Amino acid sequence: MTVKQFFKSTAFKCIAVLLSVLLVSGILLAIAWGFLEVTDEERFNRKIGAVYGGETVTSVEQDLSGKNLSVSGATIQKLWYIEEKEDYLVQAASRGYGGDITCWIAVEMQGTTVTGIGKVLRYAVADAAELIGNIGADVYDLFSEDYTDGKIFTYGDKTSSEYIGTGASYSLTAICNCVNGAVEFVKAYASGAEITDPLEGYEYNSFIDEKKTNWTVSGEEITYTIITEANSPATPFTLTIKVDGTKKITAYSYVDGSTESYGNQMAQAAKDLTGKSLADVQGYLNNAGGELNTGATRSNELCYNAAAFALANYEKIISAAKEGN
Repeated sequence: MTVKQFFKSTAFKCIAVLLSVLLVSGILLAIAWGFLEVTDEERFNRKIGAVYGGETVTSVEQDLSGKNLSVSGATIQKLWYIEEKEDYLVQAASRGYGGDITCWIAVEMQGTTVTGIGKVLRYAVADAAELIGNIGADVYDLFSEDYTDGKIFTYGDKTSSEYIGTGASYSLTAICNCVNGAVEFVKAYASGAEITDPLEGYEYNSFIDEKKTNWTVSGEEITYTIITEANSPATPFTLTIKVDGTKKITAYSYVDGSTESYGNQMAQAAKDLTGKSLADVQGYLNNAGGELNTGATRSNELCYNAAAFALANYEKIISAAKEGN
């Protein structure tokens, strides 16, 4: 078959039609994609619409530079002022068991006063957060229904009278932290106040609950009552630690915050740090592959950090006491 005959053949005509169809289809798909593509802004607006029942609202992101963003076990990531509602939308994150959980919380306002909680929406989940799907819409609705001024939500705490059995207590605790932190942050932000960390400048304070930890000084001895933060899956520990002028621990006890039977797997040193110095405890903390990793790593971290806090800040606290503070 010659080239001229090929171009006149049925086979060539079929190929030409097929290529034409493919070309036109490609052009139409490209055009359709341009119309159907969802931009990041559109996704954001749709998500906000879910918070406000499908309403179109104007959100103005606030500048959080220089603010203390670590509040009530949560980290405040973003804050928007919603012009039509005259309230705030908060993006906050807290660590659950297996991954961080990020929530959007609509905080209702009257002037500079928080009057309630609107919608609470799970915005994102990192990694495999514990059984997050077990927490239904009815649980999220409780934040709005149960809110009163000064309320601290504890739905995921098995020791609380408000505990809700979802099978996902760590994740629910993280969500509660997000809501509690959002309300506390907005209260301060709206009134122009600053949320200060009373333990700012203290060493080894990252696992210490600054609102619940306290100490007394008698001569050269400090008696600490240290409440730690949760270190999921370990829940907060309560430790009583005494440090004297030798800068060693002279008394040590704790209320176990380990989950299930993990307390039995804690390092022996973590169970009793009596007689230990700061150098000893730092050695445990730095030996991550040894003393920490016993099967109850998170519990060990809390105990060692609490002991390090008590020892490292001894001089600071004694000096302040001698000055009358």
